[in-house]
Amino acid sequence: MPEMPNPRALWPARRLLVLVVGVALSAPALAGPNDIELLGLIDTTTNPAAPVAKQEDFQRLVLELGLIFTPSNLQPAETTGISGFDFAVTYAFHPVQFDQPYWQEAVEEKGSRLPMTIGASARKGFVLPVPLASELEVGAQYLIESQMVALGANVRIALNEGFTGNHWWVVIPDIAVMAGVNRVVGSDDLDLLTVTAGGSISKGFGVFGSFNLTPFIGYQSVFVNASTRIVDANPSNTNNVEDNIVFDVVSLVDNRIDRISGGARIIVAHVMMSGGVDVDLLDNDVTIVQFGLRAGVSF
Repeated sequence: MPEMPNPRALWPARRLLVLVVGVALSAPALAGPNDIELLGLIDTTTNPAAPVAKQEDFQRLVLELGLIFTPSNLQPAETTGISGFDFAVTYAFHPVQFDQPYWQEAVEEKGSRLPMTIGASARKGFVLPVPLASELEVGAQYLIESQMVALGANVRIALNEGFTGNHWWVVIPDIAVMAGVNRVVGSDDLDLLTVTAGGSISKGFGVFGSFNLTPFIGYQSVFVNASTRIVDANPSNTNNVEDNIVFDVVSLVDNRIDRISGGARIIVAHVMMSGGVDVDLLDNDVTIVQFGLRAGVSF
């Protein structure tokens, strides 16, 4: 029977996650420019006595916000192995449709800008009762200039890993499947959850005997679920409950986005760096291309 990993070996990963979340949430409880205020998505001009939720705008907003808070798949298909560790920080750029009314009416500070996130993650192999390599990744991702943080976990199982043929021309890639979940905290109005499922393919190559280059490509289905608390359309009159609005739930099972990812990782000694791009295909014929960088140590 394989030896179970020592719980003490997971302490560095836990400490890293606690540190990132603590820093992100230790800022003063003041709304940032990128925080969401759903009051802007309520129509009070047509009939002030009967405010109406802009449900379609709400759905478009949370789908793009869900993509921002779903971490890019910036690593190859290979796992860390039972005795391996991987610690990294990420920085990502999200060219969503920020100039659209559903963004401009919902964010605290209007204007043109590029949403960016910074995060940290830790990966560690673990044992499954099947002869396949597997790993768990935990992490946090912070939307800069906001109070919102996504906490998430991802499980990766390698279907084929580390196979080398007898001839130089036999190139069999590493193949893995994965699934994850991310929960956004820090918003007063919004409860946002994303679930992912997909796979990736990669192949590492030694270059000049000094570093390893691993191109990778992957696919994920991103499922977005969003609900809201009660939003008062007229905060100045707290005695009137007729203007309290609750947006319809954006259901996880009805909102799936295709995400195609690609990039490359370089490792020199134990230092690694990877970069990649996500192409997100939304149902309304909109394509969003996001960019990310990941750097850390792997041993």
